[in-house]
Amino acid sequence: IAFDGIAIVVNPDVALDGLTKDQVQAIFAGEITNFSEVGGPDAPITVVSREEGSGTRAAFEELVMEYKDEAGEKQIKPIVESALLQQSNGQVRTVVATTPNTIAFLSFGFLDDSIKALSIDDVEPTIDNVKNGSYSIFRPLNMLTNGDPSELSQAFLDYILSDGQTLVAEDYITVTD
Repeated sequence: IAFDGIAIVVNPDVALDGLTKDQVQAIFAGEITNFSEVGGPDAPITVVSREEGSGTRAAFEELVMEYKDEAGEKQIKPIVESALLQQSNGQVRTVVATTPNTIAFLSFGFLDDSIKALSIDDVEPTIDNVKNGSYSIFRPLNMLTNGDPSELSQAFLDYILSDGQTLVAEDYITVTD
């Protein structure tokens, strides 16, 4: 019914405009610990993350932290233990906005001028770039039914995929134009 773009954001005072997805993975894994290692200022990086069980965190781990081991099996690099864990996207935004040298991942619906969203692999985190496939850090938001939907359930699904997309657009990315 929607897409949820996930931006990589920093405190607005961090002099950095973009990273590669590999650099993001290394930062959140604790392998890169200073912004100077990725073209930014000589300042230690403070990672901010959502808590375990967060849907945004699960999507971030799958989309950014996943790698293949020597046997070709998918693995997830753990987020660095020193990360400041937050219980909501709003809390993540507030911590990044008010704490120097922080970096985090954040749903597009929470982006504002209090933080700075970074380009990833030279692609800006925008709704258009999610829709055209050039920005790769996003997740689908789905509705499921247990078997064929009832008449009422089907009516709701029809609504959310038509007029309801106006509501979806308030915080997420629509699946229709």
